Amino acid sequence: MPAPGVSNRTGVPSPSTAPKINPHTGVLPLFESVRVDLQDVFLQRSPRLAIRVDTRNRHGQWQHKYVERALPQQAPRGPYAVYLSSFFGRFRWLCFDLDDKRGEVGPDLATLLRWLEEAGLTYVVAASGSTGGRHVWVTAETLLESTLVKSIAVAAAKRLPTLDYGLLKSRTGAARPIGAPHRNGGRSELLLPMASRRAADLLTPATCGNPSDAFTRLLLIIDAVPAPQDIRPRVVGRDQLAEILDDEQGPRLAGTPRTALDRDTMSLLTRRPPADRVSEVCGSLLTKLALRRWTLPMVEHLLAERPYREGGLLHLCTAPGIGPLRVMLDEADIEEKLERQWARCVAYAATLPLDEEALERSENIGDVVALVGQLQTAADACPERWATEAGPADRAALDLFCLLALRSGSTMLSLDVRRAALATGHGRSTMHRAFGRLSLDSWLGRATDNGPAGTYELLPITASHPAFESVARGGTQGNPPPVGDRRPPLISLLQARLAAGQADVFAYGRATRHHSGGLGHHAGRVYQQLAERQERALSLAEICYRTGYRPRTAAKHLARMRDLLVATRSVMTVQHECPTCQAVPGERCRTAAGAVLRRRGADQHATRQTLAAERSSTPYYRPRTGSLVAAAKALGTHGRLAARARRYAVEIELYRWWQQEEAWMHTPKAGIRTGVQTHEEQAALVLTTLPRQPRRRYPRGADGRGDHAAARARIERRIATA
Repeated sequence: MPAPGVSNRTGVPSPSTAPKINPHTGVLPLFESVRVDLQDVFLQRSPRLAIRVDTRNRHGQWQHKYVERALPQQAPRGPYAVYLSSFFGRFRWLCFDLDDKRGEVGPDLATLLRWLEEAGLTYVVAASGSTGGRHVWVTAETLLESTLVKSIAVAAAKRLPTLDYGLLKSRTGAARPIGAPHRNGGRSELLLPMASRRAADLLTPATCGNPSDAFTRLLLIIDAVPAPQDIRPRVVGRDQLAEILDDEQGPRLAGTPRTALDRDTMSLLTRRPPADRVSEVCGSLLTKLALRRWTLPMVEHLLAERPYREGGLLHLCTAPGIGPLRVMLDEADIEEKLERQWARCVAYAATLPLDEEALERSENIGDVVALVGQLQTAADACPERWATEAGPADRAALDLFCLLALRSGSTMLSLDVRRAALATGHGRSTMHRAFGRLSLDSWLGRATDNGPAGTYELLPITASHPAFESVARGGTQGNPPPVGDRRPPLISLLQARLAAGQADVFAYGRATRHHSGGLGHHAGRVYQQLAERQERALSLAEICYRTGYRPRTAAKHLARMRDLLVATRSVMTVQHECPTCQAVPGERCRTAAGAVLRRRGADQHATRQTLAAERSSTPYYRPRTGSLVAAAKALGTHGRLAARARRYAVEIELYRWWQQEEAWMHTPKAGIRTGVQTHEEQAALVLTTLPRQPRRRYPRGADGRGDHAAARARIERRIATA
């Protein structure tokens, strides 16, 4: 019987242990008779008698919160990291962390390896985990000073956008060694050199062959390469709404700082956070300060006050200890931690929507308000465009885009059809077709986007636009009011119009045995005109002029609304002006001499009586806003929008659940717990598929395929019990 790992032919490795092609390099590695565990190498050469170990939450998932533990004899089974420097801040290893989330790793890796070879330094390259990141380990024969390592890290970061240099600037910097597991699955794998014994020699100070002067040469080589304009690498996402400035005051959002803090920010700053929310409170506080255009020196001034150091900024001054206890950091570590956290919060704040005060100060808000005003004027100038069968849905979609543009200060908007459907009272398919029609008519422009929601841009009215002639023929005269006076009325107008369209009484569809029909969205358009001008009554002629409907159609909708007391009819028979003597309503007619007219049988001129008779034959209509719910209950359509929102919530959760299942199916399962990971109170949780929630196994049929009907039923039951 052959020995384990050897085939029947003498000296030939069995297929189970035969060397395989490296998936990262495509090269067949040399056969290695004795494999060295690199995790033991890191633990034996650790510059400190401690490591940092990841912790689990109550659901058994790794939460990426590392705590310090004593140096073990064997490597932990979960994610852990080894310190790069000693307790006094002198470095034994330099770990260059190239993160694929910051950009393309390949060019930066080639550049870094070329620098190391020119400096005469040996290195070890490893895959950081399940993603495309890389770790480049460089060992020093003697411990290096922190100032030299920090200079190398800062110089390299100016030229390598994907380099995360925070662990090289901090005296408490730690990195996962080669072979350590990743919290999302997979392990850090050795790439170069392919023999683990050779890699162990390069990670050992006595055999690495990297003297201290070689690192000085590395710094000179890096500084010889011209750096780009930006002195600090950062990721500018596609959803960034604010400009980030990076100068001698550190990273900050463009604008004038607002030093006065509101009540919520002061509460976060002065109160001591709970033990399990120290980092969360600090992140929220720094984000609020970044949105108020604060600078790094201003935040450093807060750290000089003891109440703030023990309040919301406690995370910057301490590190996690045993249990609820926290370990105080020295001033150098506090400064480094503040710079790192501040840069992260500023980058995140740039992706958040601007508040009202920031919007008023932004440079492009005037252009956005002018464009929205132009679009609304053009839409009102051609009412017959919205009187067609699909017109109410198209106008509601256009109004929603205009409202979102005014709120966000941007004409480039990402909007999914379900969110639009709930905001307008229409269906998701109706909104999808409305987006397409508005794009064909040059109201919207489709932008390229790979996100889950479609991205559109509001287009200005040009000579080729279908509504250009209507605007030119019926455009307004005079200078428009300032932006500060135009934006709030437009927002109020669009909000009221969309709120009226959401009413269940205007739900579409004819009544059947299984379906209760509402008045329809065309009746909703008529009601919107009444609600927008509820301070005065509107005649049938004015309603037809503003909506584009024929008198017969408008009268039909008004009659149905009158039957449900949604609208009332009023007749103006008193208090008319006099065309003869120009008497205002409420005054009696007078003669040419100025005396009060007192003729037998009449106290008014004949022209005034004729005007009153003409107006008494013209009906006027007013809305009754408080009767919409009662009318919907009378029609049987009450709760239609709430049911649609519940159905869309189920569809969104079902789609997210299936996406999570697909991601799990394509994830390597080595070292990952499989099986059902649930707990007894899971049915009482709020519906979400955040990564921290325990994984729920997707229902499967007898053939192994996903059973979407069963998954939908489970989600509906959880919604019913939530």
